[in-house]
Formats: sequence, structure tokens, C-alpha cells
Amino acid sequence: MKKLINSIVFLILFLPSVAFAGACPMLASEVEDKISKLDKTKHETLISVALMLHEKGVEAHDSGNHAMSEELLNGALRLLDI
Repeated sequence: MKKLINSIVFLILFLPSVAFAGACPMLASEVEDKISKLDKTKHETLISVALMLHEKGVEAHDSGNHAMSEELLNGALRLLDI
């Protein structure tokens, strides 16, 4: 019984972090896709800010801070919704 409880607790604590970790790369690739479709000369400043947010978001993902990574990458996506 104790093993079952420990297993359930482990899954409850472990699975949400796996779900967050999976969202970050999808958001990062979405940012990259939107940047590639923009006119670089017309939106140079916007692209540089979005790239900075993208870079910081990827760094946060790599360090394990998936909530911060999602916030940064979603911020970049909001900037690129023009």
C-alpha cells in the first residue's frame, strides 16, 4: 500500500513538469516560424526584441524553469501578432 501511495505522489509531482517541458519547444518553434515570415527591414526592432525573448525563454527551458520559459515565449508571440 505504501508503494502505491508513493507511486501516485511521484506521478502527481512529476507529470506536470513533463507537460510544461513539452510546451516550450513548440512555442519556441512557433516564434521562429513567425519571425521568418516577417519583413526584416520593416520590423527590425520588433524582431530583435522577439529574438531576445525567444533566447531567454529557451535558456529558462534549458535550466528547468518551464513556467518562466512559457511566459517569455508567449510574450514573444504576442509581440509578433501584427
